[in-house]
Amino acid sequence: MSDLTIYGFETSNNMKVRVALGLKGIPYRFRTIDPADREEVLGLSRQRLTPVLQHGDVVLSDSAAILRYLDANFAGPGLYGSSVKEQWEVDDWELFARSELAGPMLQVVHNRVQGTPLDAAAEARCAEAFAAACGKLAAGLAGREWLVGERITAADVTAAPVMHRIRASKLLPWPDAAKPLEGWIDKVMAYDGVGRLAD
Repeated sequence: MSDLTIYGFETSNNMKVRVALGLKGIPYRFRTIDPADREEVLGLSRQRLTPVLQHGDVVLSDSAAILRYLDANFAGPGLYGSSVKEQWEVDDWELFARSELAGPMLQVVHNRVQGTPLDAAAEARCAEAFAAACGKLAAGLAGREWLVGERITAADVTAAPVMHRIRASKLLPWPDAAKPLEGWIDKVMAYDGVGRLAD
């Protein structure tokens, strides 16, 4: 087994890192932590959010930073395109996925965790914002297999786990604009091999 360990649980950011690991064929261990007890993560990384990567003496938090570390230090398909223009496009899609696409879900989750669930009007606004983001994503994928270039990149690896998490958790209604994206989501998420790993 590799000396690379990911500490986390079932969030889209954890899934994104696992997808990247699977895509690049990097062996790793996934250590599931209890979201209510993050002392191990705090002791390791001096912060409480997951995922956290430990690779020898290297400890990294933040899923975007972890993807860049994996791409810089391991062989396998590159995650950031084949030109400067493609890397800019990947960066734009990563920002979109972390803000517009994931934002409505995060608002719902954060309010629930804090014990202040959204009222019906606020939930409706989140659902509407998510549907609009799905429309943008569908437009970006129209006639294409992947968001940038001719192969899967960090753009897909970042966006598809958000969609997968929302679909699986039912945190937001699944809009009509998301239905054409389901095959793409499944194709990206096929790289998440956590179910085949021992904790």
